[in-house]
Amino acid sequence: MTRLFLLTTSAFVLAGELCAQPQPAFSQTMICIKVPQGKASEYRQFSADTTAKLMQARVNAGEALTWTLLRAVSPAGSEARCDYISSTIYEGGPVEPPGRAGLEKDLQRAGIKMSADNYMAKRDTLSRRVSTEIWNVRIREGQPQKGNYVFLNHMKVHNAPEYNKFENEIWRPLAAHWIKEGKQSGWVFATAILPSGTDLKYSAYSADIYPDWKTAFQARSAAEAFKKALPGKDYQETMGKLSKLRDLALRDLLIIEERVSRK
Repeated sequence: MTRLFLLTTSAFVLAGELCAQPQPAFSQTMICIKVPQGKASEYRQFSADTTAKLMQARVNAGEALTWTLLRAVSPAGSEARCDYISSTIYEGGPVEPPGRAGLEKDLQRAGIKMSADNYMAKRDTLSRRVSTEIWNVRIREGQPQKGNYVFLNHMKVHNAPEYNKFENEIWRPLAAHWIKEGKQSGWVFATAILPSGTDLKYSAYSADIYPDWKTAFQARSAAEAFKKALPGKDYQETMGKLSKLRDLALRDLLIIEERVSRK
């Protein structure tokens, strides 16, 4: 009986901790997608002609804020974990998937003459869902566009409160400075909601978004930008703390294939 009481008490404590988490200003669903060999062109056409229209209807109805389809540039090929990433950003907390009835309504609203069953069947012949992740989007800077290149930096975090503070107070002004200069199109910082746990290889990401290939690989001086964006702060001292806050677990390069936002 004592053990049952302790287990029950622990469950209530855990539930209380989960309920006490603040509601995100923006949440994001990221779906990792693999495309069967020989189906890449057909998948891209289906995404442009059908899925983008479907998502535009959802966005216009206020059910989502943006939808972006990103294609893997590096790593890419049969050994890459994702060929594409489908990203949907919502205002507020995570949103439940629409289900079959919701999909049927969205297809009609988008003017797509296809049943929900036919849409799902077509989608599933052209792609396979590898995983779904849900993120708390903490910072969004700039306006990414179709054709932009994205370095997606996955972070293994050692000190979450201090790292979140660093990204907001230090890197955010740097990113805003580069965006103003035209050296970036946008920047995003997010922390994981699901999956979660100690076995995660990463629990945060930042996305550096560039207008084109040349700009993405163009050398730039972080120290010079730091002086302009953060006057009065010491560059070496400030940046020297970063390695204690997080490690870069993984960096991918992607290109924005499709993007819809509210009109």
